[in-house]
Amino acid sequence: MIRNRLTVLACMAVIVTLLAFAHGAPALAQGGSGRLVVYSAAPLDFAESLKRAFEALHPGTTVEIVNPGGAEAIIAKLAAERHNPQADVFHSGAVFEFLVAAKMGLLARTDPAVIAPDLPQALEIAGARIPLYDEEGRWYVWGFSLGVIGYNERRLEQLGLPVPRRWQDLADPRYRGQIVFNMPQQSSSAFNTLVAHYQMFGEEGVWELWDAIDRNIAFYTPSTGALYSLVARGEVPISFGTARNYYVNRAEGHAVNVVYPEEGAWVFATAVGIVEGAKNRELAEAFVRFVLSPEGQVHAANHFQNPIRKGIQATAHSVDLSVEYVENTVPKIVVVDSALAEEIREEVMRRFDRYTSR
Repeated sequence: MIRNRLTVLACMAVIVTLLAFAHGAPALAQGGSGRLVVYSAAPLDFAESLKRAFEALHPGTTVEIVNPGGAEAIIAKLAAERHNPQADVFHSGAVFEFLVAAKMGLLARTDPAVIAPDLPQALEIAGARIPLYDEEGRWYVWGFSLGVIGYNERRLEQLGLPVPRRWQDLADPRYRGQIVFNMPQQSSSAFNTLVAHYQMFGEEGVWELWDAIDRNIAFYTPSTGALYSLVARGEVPISFGTARNYYVNRAEGHAVNVVYPEEGAWVFATAVGIVEGAKNRELAEAFVRFVLSPEGQVHAANHFQNPIRKGIQATAHSVDLSVEYVENTVPKIVVVDSALAEEIREEVMRRFDRYTSR
């Protein structure tokens, strides 16, 4: 009798479970673990904020954030794990790094109509067209920062120097010894600055400009972080990099501000994609959808990234990074040409080997 009752109860449990799934109850990802592994190159506080928010939306799910040392290190790790993927999502890092990962077959194809049904294929803004995903859905842009001139307000005032408003202003001899830049041989953002300048000023104009800027450079730093901290402390008043880092320093109380140059601010777009062979594909897709959602976009703005959706404002600070602000404030945006970047890479490295060896 007891055995029969247990059999009946077991059958009823199976039926209830099947009915629940038939009526749309949320299923865990493939593998049934409820564990999502995200390799992220984003700052830890940002990645952790996404983790907490996503776990709150998906009870029973655990998100594990892993940062092995930046986007290039993530790509190397994904390549090493190709035959037994340990990650489900590759998050953050520049789009050109995702292009590399996609070319290596490390990112899975998805359907943009499912992942991002309400997003256009490109964000048209300030004279530029920023691609938001590729046709195969291997990567999706969730935010961007703009390449700008950053400066220390107090230090420039002490020196009696005006704020540079154009890239060409950096060639003015009055700024001699007052500019720091990082080495494009070791920095992808520095290299992209040069590609953008190439697009703005042409093959002859770019090196005429840079021969003059080089004379004003106090020194070149191999550290991207030093580029921003030196200006924040006022040790060198001017540098140029991505706006996000200057805004972070300003929020920390430093007298730092930025200029969107008249000739164009270049785009440093950041992306997310699903790892080829991800064990938790359903959860991975849900995570990417969340990152692209209005709520996920607020997290991006809270960490000083420009959102890709209109109407998004940060809730953690007062800096306006919205699409609407960019449209009304930035004179011109330049999207870095990845094909041109590869074409001129050797030339840029050769020139900067000469600049940085003096």
